[in-house]
Amino acid sequence: MILERVEVSAFRNLTSVSLSPTPGLNILEGSNGSGKTSFLESIYMLAMARSFRTHKSAKVVQHGHQALLIFSIFKDDTTSHKLGIQNYIDNRMQIKLDGELLQSRSKLVQELPVQIITPESISLLTGSPNERRQYLDWIMFHVEPSFHLHWTQYQRALKQRNVLVRQGQIHELPYWNSVLIDNGEKIDALRSALVTNLQPFIDRYVDELIPGLSVTATYRKGWRRDFSLEEALTASVDADISSKYTTVGPHRSDLIMRCHELPVIDTFSRGQLKLLLCALKLAQLDLFHERTGKTAVVLVDDLPAELDSLHRKKLLTLLHELHNQVFITTTDRSHLDYRDWEDVKVFHVEHGIIKEVV
Repeated sequence: MILERVEVSAFRNLTSVSLSPTPGLNILEGSNGSGKTSFLESIYMLAMARSFRTHKSAKVVQHGHQALLIFSIFKDDTTSHKLGIQNYIDNRMQIKLDGELLQSRSKLVQELPVQIITPESISLLTGSPNERRQYLDWIMFHVEPSFHLHWTQYQRALKQRNVLVRQGQIHELPYWNSVLIDNGEKIDALRSALVTNLQPFIDRYVDELIPGLSVTATYRKGWRRDFSLEEALTASVDADISSKYTTVGPHRSDLIMRCHELPVIDTFSRGQLKLLLCALKLAQLDLFHERTGKTAVVLVDDLPAELDSLHRKKLLTLLHELHNQVFITTTDRSHLDYRDWEDVKVFHVEHGIIKEVV
């Protein structure tokens, strides 16, 4: 997947931006606050219909404007597509792909796969289990056609069941339990198999970035291992009513990373956690490519601030080997060793204006 053209209007401090990226490495250089991260954010919104910096999408509309517009031409294999998003200050959003309105945001995510590494991405390891579930589900969504349907049906049933437990209407639980069980056990099986398949990729990139260490990924079910989901839901009714939500199920699962049987969150330094994060992202991209034959657009914000020169070089080399289109921000490109890359473009960013450096 390659972005051939990106146009951004009224997005934060980006009043009017138009550029043609290279299929290889795109470096956005500029001082802090110049608009580099905002440009990455606009690509992310184009692909995901949401920001990675705020849950309130209207907040990114430039002051004094009613709406922002992000437009792109991207190539999937040999076919070019036109994709545009218009987001209004009242939170309305309009998405068009090749001139047709998209009713489902999931269709958008399928069309333009994007992955991102930012200084805040370390929360994948230090934050809530929800972030680790999202890490797994991004791959599942792209490589397993049935996953999205099971996930959608599960979420709908979970919402209904939570309403019932808040109201104490136990007699209506069996129907929604059956929907949760049918879809939840399929989700659990798919995620469990994914973690097994992901482990060799994690091994490879941990060895590249943190040699001498071995990290094991373990999938933790959202209920007791010796129980079926049906048994777990039956046993949890009193706890659910007390808590006012469903306390068991795949929506409570987690991905545990261990080194020598100990959780990495307790034993790794912050520097090691940053490198492990990069290894997990690379493993994700590699498995995605192996299963689909596609590449993703990779966004890396403020790489020099996150890694030392040796590991910056290593990460850039590994990204190059995966043949992804990459966008990297930096305050000084001399901090980046990108000699391995044949296709490189540098863009200077200043006060929301982005110009290619020739």
